[in-house]
Amino acid sequence: MNYAKKPFVWLSLLTLLAGSCKNDEQNVAPTDDNEAITTATLTLTNKATPTEVVTATIENLNTTADFTKATLNLKANTTYTGVITLLDKTKTPTLDATEEIREKLNEHLFVYTPTPANLLTVTLTDKDTNPAPGPYPVGLTTEMKTSAAGSGKLKVVLRHQPNVKNGTATPGSSDLDTDFTVVIQ
Repeated sequence: MNYAKKPFVWLSLLTLLAGSCKNDEQNVAPTDDNEAITTATLTLTNKATPTEVVTATIENLNTTADFTKATLNLKANTTYTGVITLLDKTKTPTLDATEEIREKLNEHLFVYTPTPANLLTVTLTDKDTNPAPGPYPVGLTTEMKTSAAGSGKLKVVLRHQPNVKNGTATPGSSDLDTDFTVVIQ
């Protein structure tokens, strides 16, 4: 068969090829979405007096945040163990985003930044399972040492770093970026 004399055949072949290219473009691998977080709770336990527990919660992070329960009232010159809990209350039932992060430790890093810088010292106490040069810190658990009396803020940022985590805050995007008020007495 001489295809040069059959324009209909050529048009059909071109349509088929164009359609198959278009289908390939639509089958792009999905990307990891950031975690949906509506509620962040920091729970700090005094290491010397484990019955002394301080909790601060920020609600409605996805809309107009509610900071009415977001103050950490801490003792001066004291060491606390910390745990952060994150929820997505837009889901029914409420989704424990902390569990999602725990399942994907190799993709997440919490960054805790006190202002002023000498307000307290934060050490991340958990690690992921990334291969060398990892493992890297995660920050679901912490140790916080307060300074002398004072007040300020503790910025908590959760970095989402699929396939780029290197132990620093630079790569990736933010799942959470909020401030807790800190009062040290």
